Amino acid sequence: MSRRARLVVALACAVGLAIAAIALATNGSGPHRRTVSTSRSPSSGAGSDAAGVMSGSDAKFAFLSTHGTSSCGMNARTAFALARGSRLQGSCCYPMDRRAYQAQVQALKAYAGVRQIPSDPYDIPIALVRELLRYEKTISLSPAEQRTFRQGMQMSREHGPCCCHCWRWDAFTGLSKYLITKKGWHPRELAYLIGVIDGCGGPQPPPGPRPQPT
Repeated sequence: MSRRARLVVALACAVGLAIAAIALATNGSGPHRRTVSTSRSPSSGAGSDAAGVMSGSDAKFAFLSTHGTSSCGMNARTAFALARGSRLQGSCCYPMDRRAYQAQVQALKAYAGVRQIPSDPYDIPIALVRELLRYEKTISLSPAEQRTFRQGMQMSREHGPCCCHCWRWDAFTGLSKYLITKKGWHPRELAYLIGVIDGCGGPQPPPGPRPQPT
């Protein structure tokens, strides 16, 4: 085979591999996480609030699972820069699971009295995201409170505020700091909530009963 022919074959193989990789990332099959590019301008991340559609409903699931504006590649700075009236919607890493989503929304109803806790883990207003990100920067924990935070994260399903260090990681760290310092939460409560507001997508075990406050 001539040198030119070998180059043509190598190029064809490279193109084939690239197409396969794109297909895997698009359909969510295999172990690859779904990552959405964040090279778009901040204003283009503005999601619809799906007015009139109840969180946890089949209609809301259908909307959020196909209108995602969030990704595991979006950091806190990018999220903070989004327009105030916009929303971060959909899953970060894996396709949403209907049963898991509905169970999470149902469990979050118990926290309706705490404004800082999102009522829908897959549809969060930027105004709230910004508030939680400010908590992460401005709230300091005492040594005892730091132990509470560490223990809660270790007990959580992801062993941290999120499965990856994206905007959710920093926002939910801020939320945790607020709940520890202002509400006196203990590690088990914190770990439970972190699981309930998990926005990575994919099937998840049922939340179970909410731990009682101490």
